[in-house]
Amino acid sequence: MGGNLIEALGFKVSSSSSLPFFCFTGGVTPKSSLCRVADNKEKMRGLKLPLSQTQRVRLQRAFEKLQSLSAKANSDASVTVADTIPVNYEDAFLKGYGTTDLNGELVATVCGVVERVNKLVYVRALRARYKPEVGDVVVGRVVEVAQKRWRLEINFSQDAVLMLSSMNMPDGIQRRRTALDELNMRSIFEENDIVCAEVRNFQHDGSLQLQARSQKYGKLEKGQLLIIDPYLVRKSKQHFHHLEQFGIDLILGRNGYIWIGEHVEARDSVVIDQAKSIEQSTVVEGINRAYTPLEMRQNICRIANAIRVLTILGFNIDLNLIMETVELSSSLKIDIHDMLGSEFHVLVAEMEAERRSLTTKRKR
Repeated sequence: MGGNLIEALGFKVSSSSSLPFFCFTGGVTPKSSLCRVADNKEKMRGLKLPLSQTQRVRLQRAFEKLQSLSAKANSDASVTVADTIPVNYEDAFLKGYGTTDLNGELVATVCGVVERVNKLVYVRALRARYKPEVGDVVVGRVVEVAQKRWRLEINFSQDAVLMLSSMNMPDGIQRRRTALDELNMRSIFEENDIVCAEVRNFQHDGSLQLQARSQKYGKLEKGQLLIIDPYLVRKSKQHFHHLEQFGIDLILGRNGYIWIGEHVEARDSVVIDQAKSIEQSTVVEGINRAYTPLEMRQNICRIANAIRVLTILGFNIDLNLIMETVELSSSLKIDIHDMLGSEFHVLVAEMEAERRSLTTKRKR
């Protein structure tokens, strides 16, 4: 019975060793766990965590608690194949992607989350690539410098386009772009640079256009880029976070690209005037390439490992949960590399189960 429950929660039991090994493949809720099993099975197949008998029992109890809490809180938020989607048949509704009519009932044809937009009911598949929406904050990598534009890889079916006219110039002056600006495009962004931008619109051919007209957008340096499944990053009012106690900027890209880097007061504060001499530009470039302090790098790695643990467990990534995980590792004096071990995964699952339980009691 226990082994079946563990497998249903998204783990695979391996009996090839005296110690039980579990392969994480899913999430934590009764329906979404099955969704995420299908979603992460291939990705997590090679990731195994050795769990002792005690750790296995603790982890099972934590997931049972999360399962019961999720069943009470949100019974139809996520669905698996052939699950019935509750709708009001008296009111007219439109069947969208991932749904079909079976024996007079609306059922899901894919694993995912039920979304409702006015009368439209559809299922947002978890395994799908990132589906951009206008206004999304994204982090991407420059793959090509073309004529008057940069092409960025953002985990979309096509490369996104950032036009030279859609971003602030280094001198900060609003003006027409000249031929000299086009010749100096590589001084702004070049191949493999990490860039933060906002989704502007879609073209008729399906391509995506970005914009970076604010100081909070631009080139990202002195940090670490994490790539996770996009569905784990929910849309919120704030995707830019300044962690003052660590001096770190955290950017949660809606495309599943997360940036953790040294805090920058203003991204356009370092002005490279094209009219300045080469010597002055070299000095500015040398300042920008200064080393990041050891303590800062350790903080970046600790936050990055916290996000990795949450991703493996299938929890949605938000600032509060990230900081709680970081504080847990610090309070227990767990080394940065030990955060990826089995014990810390169990501790985080227990912490989240307790937090959700307290939240549920307060609502009552």
